[in-house]
Amino acid sequence: MRYLKNLRDHKAHKLDDPSKIEPSKPEFDSKAKFREWCKKSDTDHVFYSLAEGDSPGERISEDNPVNAMTGFAIDYDAPLDWDIVDKQIEANHKGAMPTWRTRTNSGYIRTVYEFQKKLPIAPELYGPFMKELASLLGVERIFAGFDKTTLEPTKYFELGTDWVKIGEPLEPTLYRTALLKAASKSPPKTGATAIPIDAVAKEVEERWPDRWNGEFNVGSRGPLFWVEPFVEREGCQVTEEGIVCYSDRDGRGFLSWSDLLGPKFVEEYETKKYGSLLDQYWFNGKNFYKLNHGRAVTVPRDQLIMELRRDGFSARPKKGKPCSEVELAILAISNENRIDEVAPVVFSDERVVEYNSHRILNTSNVDPVQPADSGDPAKCPLILGLIDQMFVDGTDVLKAWIKRSYEAVLYKKRDQGQCMIFVGPTNRGKSLLSNRIISALMGGFADASEYAAGQTNFNKDLAGKAAWVIDDTVSAASFQDQRKATEVIKRIVANPRIEYNAKYADAVTIPWTGRVMLSVNLDANSLSVIPSLDSSNRDKIIALRVRDDANSEFPPNDELEATIAEQLPYFARYILDWEVPDKVKGYARYGVISFIDKSIASAAYDNSSRSSVAELVEFFAKKARTWVDETDENSFDENGDMTWTGTLTEFQVGLHAFNDGKNVGMSNNLETVRRGMLILEETSKANSTIRPVSSVGFGGGKLWTINLEQRYDIGASQTQEAIVV
Repeated sequence: MRYLKNLRDHKAHKLDDPSKIEPSKPEFDSKAKFREWCKKSDTDHVFYSLAEGDSPGERISEDNPVNAMTGFAIDYDAPLDWDIVDKQIEANHKGAMPTWRTRTNSGYIRTVYEFQKKLPIAPELYGPFMKELASLLGVERIFAGFDKTTLEPTKYFELGTDWVKIGEPLEPTLYRTALLKAASKSPPKTGATAIPIDAVAKEVEERWPDRWNGEFNVGSRGPLFWVEPFVEREGCQVTEEGIVCYSDRDGRGFLSWSDLLGPKFVEEYETKKYGSLLDQYWFNGKNFYKLNHGRAVTVPRDQLIMELRRDGFSARPKKGKPCSEVELAILAISNENRIDEVAPVVFSDERVVEYNSHRILNTSNVDPVQPADSGDPAKCPLILGLIDQMFVDGTDVLKAWIKRSYEAVLYKKRDQGQCMIFVGPTNRGKSLLSNRIISALMGGFADASEYAAGQTNFNKDLAGKAAWVIDDTVSAASFQDQRKATEVIKRIVANPRIEYNAKYADAVTIPWTGRVMLSVNLDANSLSVIPSLDSSNRDKIIALRVRDDANSEFPPNDELEATIAEQLPYFARYILDWEVPDKVKGYARYGVISFIDKSIASAAYDNSSRSSVAELVEFFAKKARTWVDETDENSFDENGDMTWTGTLTEFQVGLHAFNDGKNVGMSNNLETVRRGMLILEETSKANSTIRPVSSVGFGGGKLWTINLEQRYDIGASQTQEAIVV
């Protein structure tokens, strides 16, 4: 059983044995006061029911209709002498005895019938079923004053008194018989298009061969053939519009053909009118939606009705039909076009995307450039000319990255790609390339500067674009800010999904494998937005150095925009047909090698807050060279380079000794020095121009080795190379 604590309670609590509960209600001098007490929100009593809703823990209501039964109760509004009650029940019952008899608050008789097994039941079948069951048991004739309202599914009964068990729970055969009779006389109406039963039978046999014995016709009984593991035991009956279940193995009392066979099978029998309808409207359990220029617009029910009437759906039921075409249309939308979320899914051309067990109404309207028939370079001279002369190195890497990025959005492939960073002087075409050419090729861009900097979590306007750009106006004011930006960019690039976060709405996880591009100038403030280039991040970045003498002469804006628009389709075909050289092919998830111009790596490090640790090491190295005993072979590595080895504490002591016992910069903060040394160690592995620093575990701590050679001094002549991952 389930019970409410009072008649205002919305929670349905479990109740095992009502006969063991001690009555706790006060005495009342009138029925009115008793009813008032029952409705008080602070009343803690028992008002029980043997029916459960779709949500068993909630009160049965219109929003939570009956879904299953464990029995039922009957009230008789007639005073009786308890000495003859049991004899009268014995004499007048039909089919089976009640499980319990008990006294109501008014002093009248109530009988309670329990079921041996829970019975799943469709809300539409509850009334016809109770009518058939009451007839089989003869409950109307046991006592005078039979109260028909007690058969309603929303009825809750006050606990009463004098609980006496007089019978056993009803055999399943009895109440299943009543259910089958009800289903035959009053089968559930789904409002869906009728499907020929022979077509259903054929589909059932194809999907679940040899599980249904005999004819598959309306009224036929058989096992729950669709439930795994399969049990060859009778548990359902065929109706015109679906399957009635009297076994609880599926958990549902009725399955329409759509529930059983899927919407695709049912759609084959839908009319053209309804087919068109299902291309226009969707329902998430609360609101109806339609798409308007790629935006999901909420449609109030009244407006939906008017639009359906405008489109030729009748608001009046046809003769002999319980529902109008408008009602059937709304029902079809509610059942067939059920969605869980509304969000853009850029890399899918499906209107409804199945993802993480959710159905997402796809609002993406990204429109990439369609390639021309010809990819003749002569047809796109401005674009190719810009790309081919713009960078110090890595042009083929860029082309391979553009090719993969464009193919992903054009062919709706969830192919990931690195973050692309352009670093160089102003007015050399960095933004032109990222914002007007690459992004335009991919269907437009969104400015992700604030999101990447951690200044906002809302990304509704970003999720619908395949290209995100970050400018250098949002600088990293501190190491913490840079680390935050690094983590955001790393998360975007590494994960094939994002949290779609709109204001005043719950976050939704959606697939997203777009591209992130940064355009960065050479000043220190701009360089601070470059993510840290540690080992965990380096493979997720391509960083290209723009030539100092790159072309800075471009046509006026209007002319430039028109020229780009004209040339982009030809460039699209060119890049699709372009063969990627083997040397730039990647074999990991990004498909293109990660390439970082070494000058960018050095500049990014030099402008990070950790470069100050490098300056401490520089100070130490110059001073420590005077300490080295050139006769001690332990002061030199296998290459013959002069080195120092010790702990960070010894390093700190040495710094202070070199400075007459005073702190040097941040040398007093050992944790800051430790973090900086770790970064310097990692950076020096990838950059041969940075002073080598290394560490090994030793005795529960670490021993650090610093190369003291003069050729690594800051300012020494160094050759800039590229880092290829």
